[in-house]
Amino acid sequence: MATLHCCNQKNQSMNTELHTMLKTRGITLLGKDEIEQLQVLEAAWQALKAREANVMPLRVAEHQKAAHAAFLADMSIENEIRVAILSDTHLTLSRYAARRNVLADGMKQLASEAGQLLRPLCDQVSQALDAEMELRKEQKTTCWADSDPRVKECQKWVDLTGRATMHVLHSSSLHCDLSPMQLAEFFLPEPLATEDVK
Repeated sequence: MATLHCCNQKNQSMNTELHTMLKTRGITLLGKDEIEQLQVLEAAWQALKAREANVMPLRVAEHQKAAHAAFLADMSIENEIRVAILSDTHLTLSRYAARRNVLADGMKQLASEAGQLLRPLCDQVSQALDAEMELRKEQKTTCWADSDPRVKECQKWVDLTGRATMHVLHSSSLHCDLSPMQLAEFFLPEPLATEDVK
């Protein structure tokens, strides 16, 4: 745990230094309006995620027992129908699988919308880093640019930004399982990045 905490502190420090450099180049992080849009997408994504968790295969037996108990407590036609709907385990598993598929498509669409919102900022950050890297290589204090401390620092920023940008660019991919706010975490102001993103 101590190692993880130290690693997180190091990444946070690197982010702060990078954000400071970006400001000197006129690049601003996500503003209030963009963050509010992302939070709306995040709330919708989390709601779908919760619904997906409710139709996992292991929940079938639990739901069957709950439906049976609900009927015994209130022998209404609605509760009787609920028991009948859930009675066939294989059919219920098939229905739950179909629901999970459509919910996954919904989450992917929300993540893709977040990605579209973030892409212009990703481009600006990448261009700013390219310019900063060129400047530092010109101002190098060692024979080889790659060994210059300021160049090496900028390379770490490039690598860090590259990972964040990759997630954004693949936000519509079948393999992307990040929520809108997770995609945006790198581009958030420091207080939001540490407090609002889980």
